[in-house]
Amino acid sequence: MKKGCVISGPDVAYGPLALLSGSFEEKISKAARLGYDGIELMVRDPLVLDWRHIKQTLLSAGLEVPQLVTGELYGADGLCIVTPDEDLYRKTEKRLYSVIDLASYLGAMVNIGRVRGRLDSLGDRSRAWAVAIERLHRLADYAAQKGVKITLEPLNRYETDFILDVTTGLQAIHDIHCENIGLMLDLFHMNIEEPVIEESLRFAGSKVWHIHIADSNRCYPGSGHLDFTDVFKTLSEIGYQGYLSAELFPLPDADTAAQKTIEFLNRMLL
Repeated sequence: MKKGCVISGPDVAYGPLALLSGSFEEKISKAARLGYDGIELMVRDPLVLDWRHIKQTLLSAGLEVPQLVTGELYGADGLCIVTPDEDLYRKTEKRLYSVIDLASYLGAMVNIGRVRGRLDSLGDRSRAWAVAIERLHRLADYAAQKGVKITLEPLNRYETDFILDVTTGLQAIHDIHCENIGLMLDLFHMNIEEPVIEESLRFAGSKVWHIHIADSNRCYPGSGHLDFTDVFKTLSEIGYQGYLSAELFPLPDADTAAQKTIEFLNRMLL
């Protein structure tokens, strides 16, 4: 398993769950020095970014980009896939296509979490589910043409009203019916929604494509009450070889949280 952390891209003024301080170049340098294998880039609008500079900076530091994080498309810009506002949906789709294009250039996956919106915005739930699936299928189909994988992220009930857990995540994947879509599981959300995290990981099996790590309080691992020993054991048992990537509160500060996380991962992955 590989070690990663989320950082804000140059187009994100503030990422509430991003680590490391300084300019983009300084964050990359710090991540490499700490011993991370890769960084997840939190983006808003790829069209304002210097793609070549980003790629060269990462290559020079020896870091991968396993995934692009799209939460701030929703958090900062209010974009969402499930909405009764057709203009907003088209704007969201266009922006997500540009994220997929950047992911293709960087060799990354694209995470779909908060940006999917809420079913209750459309009223009738069965109709809303069908709309969500159709729009997610369009997105996955475009990504497939670009050689990009989509990671669908179950979120807890306080942040969305659909795809809350592994079971509904797998149902969505079945209904979307595209080979390039899997699950990105966040241990913070799993601690809220899954009866037993380890059993849910086993149920998801080969569809677990990416992991976000945080403790029960959404701070660095080891600062809350989650028992990570069995979680790591289960991930090994299901053959997971992807990233354990920190997406968590930058407390007590962004650099200390990154340091504490890598120290924890180094101990657990011995």
